[in-house]
Amino acid sequence: MRFLVWFSLFCASGLMAGPCVIGTLDQYEALGSVGCQFGGLTIKDFTYTQVGGDVLVADTSITVTPTMGLGLDLKFSSSAWNIPNPGHSSEYILAYTWDPGDIRSLEDVMNTSTPVFPGFAQITTDMCLDAAFTPGPACSTSTASMAVSHNGITANTFARTDFSPSIGILGVRNDILLNTLSGGSSQFDSLENTLFTPEPSTLISGFAAFALMMGGLRAKRR
Repeated sequence: MRFLVWFSLFCASGLMAGPCVIGTLDQYEALGSVGCQFGGLTIKDFTYTQVGGDVLVADTSITVTPTMGLGLDLKFSSSAWNIPNPGHSSEYILAYTWDPGDIRSLEDVMNTSTPVFPGFAQITTDMCLDAAFTPGPACSTSTASMAVSHNGITANTFARTDFSPSIGILGVRNDILLNTLSGGSSQFDSLENTLFTPEPSTLISGFAAFALMMGGLRAKRR
């Protein structure tokens, strides 16, 4: 009986957050600490802050698209991430938290129609392992970092970080920089943060085992 009560409470807590759907970044920010459910995890505490530059890219102009494939893909896209003229820059921090799960790795992909040299676009992703970033920003555990970039000549548009052993919480801070101060143009279409957890079949097997156990308990009571 205690197990049934615990399982009911666990399920109820998971239902507090609705599923993640396509929306604008300001809508995701409004979810606060409740967040939304995506692939059995909660993504929450979205923030978006301009930290430099003179080009405004509003959170209302950024579309967030969650897609489940080989991993859990969170795509941030906007036509406003574009500086066509020399002499400008734009820098933003887009941060959020994955919690909780069996997190194995994170991949970044920058999709771009190519900046013009010497202009460049760069995204540095800082990660807080097994904890969320706190204001400051600070991480109470250890950190990792990776970057993707394109300057019209050299393209480094893919990066991956593996976690061994796997972690349960991942704080993410995407530092987005567009720069044409030395000339050229700077642009990218979207950034994809893709999280990898165990195969979905593992989760399905767990639920199947639970269903069989419950069926066996019912059969014994008859």
